[in-house]
Amino acid sequence: MQLACMSNRGLERPRNEDSCFANAKADYALLVVADGMGGHQAGNIASALAVDTVRNFWENLSREPSLSSAEVRRSLEHLVLDANKAVVLEAAQNPSKRGMGTTLTAGLLHGSHLAVGHVGDSRAYQIKNDSIELITKDHSLLEQLIDSGQVRPEDAHNHPQRHILTRAVGIDNHLEVDIYEREIEPGSVLLFCTDGLTNHVADDEIKTACLEHQDPQKMAKFLIGLANDRGGHDNITVVIATGIGGQQV
Repeated sequence: MQLACMSNRGLERPRNEDSCFANAKADYALLVVADGMGGHQAGNIASALAVDTVRNFWENLSREPSLSSAEVRRSLEHLVLDANKAVVLEAAQNPSKRGMGTTLTAGLLHGSHLAVGHVGDSRAYQIKNDSIELITKDHSLLEQLIDSGQVRPEDAHNHPQRHILTRAVGIDNHLEVDIYEREIEPGSVLLFCTDGLTNHVADDEIKTACLEHQDPQKMAKFLIGLANDRGGHDNITVVIATGIGGQQV
């Protein structure tokens, strides 16, 4: 398996509030993106705390026996909840950080079984057989408006409320985590990203880039460059896995 984990400040933001992590060993791989909440105090600290929790989880995972699919699901949910506790605690202890939060999308691949723990509007995609499929569903006001029929999907890209989250890590002690599970076909590409990419690059363009560039580092670099060429209004983070099942796309 080949991995890329790349983050860029973009062209307009004064600092990078995104964080990411990717690693693989034995029969496991972990892919994570986190986007600190813009407009809130210390969004970069919130995303970094979430990813630090991920790193600790990864270190402990290497000492665990092989997990069943149900255990993978539970472990991933606990990971996101632990990240939430870490951000909530840090904000409670430091008044200057109150109100900080982050998205968190974390995928644990065990063999061919993928479980994704998801909060916020960062995304996970699977690219296979010349198609791209969005695995996650955004926790945003815009997504709710689309679901209710008040906004057409084709009008979503420029909607003024597209950045308003309805769920985020670190805002409240109680957090509902969405878990998605699926079997990943050999040769698929997994791509996790923050909205700094998807605000500028369409799904079909993401698919084309992943199919045309064999190396995940080149895929990530190309996609980040494309987002910056179109304005780079936000931080851009991309995590990519190829060679799943022993085959490289």
